Amino acid sequence: MVVLLPDIWKSLTLEKYDGSTDPDEHVAVYITQISLYISEDAILCRVFPTTLKEVALSWFTKLTPDSIDCFNTLVMKFGA
Repeated sequence: MVVLLPDIWKSLTLEKYDGSTDPDEHVAVYITQISLYISEDAILCRVFPTTLKEVALSWFTKLTPDSIDCFNTLVMKFGA
């Protein structure tokens, strides 16, 4: 979470996910938008929680520290 965002970074325009729709679809939209700027795993993880709200954001904040070692792990836990 300490990785810096690139200078070309712009906020994503996707709707924040609240847990009421398909999580796989949210991830697909997220990857589509963020890949315009970056593909670095650490940044994918760092930016992802900014796309969450309500129940989904609460879920993220309750993850055990150091339980996410890469973006694929985050996606698997998010989908579960």
